[in-house]
Amino acid sequence: MGVEWDYSLLADRIGELLRRSEGRLRLEQAVYGLDSLEELQWHPMLAEGLGDYYEVAREVHYPSSAGNKLTHRRRCDLVLSPKGHPLRLDRSAPMLFDPAEPTEPEGALWLEVKVAHQFRRPEDRDTRYGMQWQKGIVEDLLKMDREERIKQAGMLLIVFNESVEILEKDLELFEMLLAQKEVLAGDRQVRSTPVWDRMGHRLCTAALWPTVWR
Repeated sequence: MGVEWDYSLLADRIGELLRRSEGRLRLEQAVYGLDSLEELQWHPMLAEGLGDYYEVAREVHYPSSAGNKLTHRRRCDLVLSPKGHPLRLDRSAPMLFDPAEPTEPEGALWLEVKVAHQFRRPEDRDTRYGMQWQKGIVEDLLKMDREERIKQAGMLLIVFNESVEILEKDLELFEMLLAQKEVLAGDRQVRSTPVWDRMGHRLCTAALWPTVWR
C-alpha cells in the first residue's frame, strides 16, 4: 500500500515522546536523565512510543540482502508502516494468520537513528561529540539510497547539548557535511524540549531529515 509520509507530523510525535519521557523523570526526581541512555536503548523506547500511531518494526533487514545469511544482512534501526498494516518481513515463511494487507518495503518509512551527547559527565565535554554526528551516518544514508525497494526514508538524530545556539550551529555544520558527501536530504524537522541539567545538557532535540524519496 502506498503512503505519503508526513515528516512534520512524525517529528511532532517524537517531540511529544521526548516531553512525556522528560516529564516522567522529573516527576520521579530521577537521578539519571534521558541523556544517560545509550543509542541502542533509544530504539525500544522510540518503538514503544511511536507504536501508538504506527506499526513499528526494529532491526529490519534491508530488502536487497534477502537470501544472505541472517548474520550477514544489513539492518535498519526502525521501520514504520500504517497502523494495522505491519511490514511484511522476508525472514519467515508466510503464516495462516498473517495480516491480510501487510505493508511492502516500498510503502514503509525506513529510519536510521543516531544519538549525540555534548557531555558525558558534569563539566566533562565529550571529545567524541563531533564524531557522534558523523560516525556511520553518511554510510547509513548511502546504503539506504542504494535500496531500490525503499521509497521513503529518513535520518533521526537525538541530540543533547547546552543551548539552542550550539544546536543551530551544529545542525548547520551537519548539513554542510551531508552536502560535501553528496548526500541529498530534505528540509529538517526539529523538535526540542528542555531537560534537567544533570551533566551539562539543558536541551534534548529530535532532528529529522527525509533522505530518500522516490
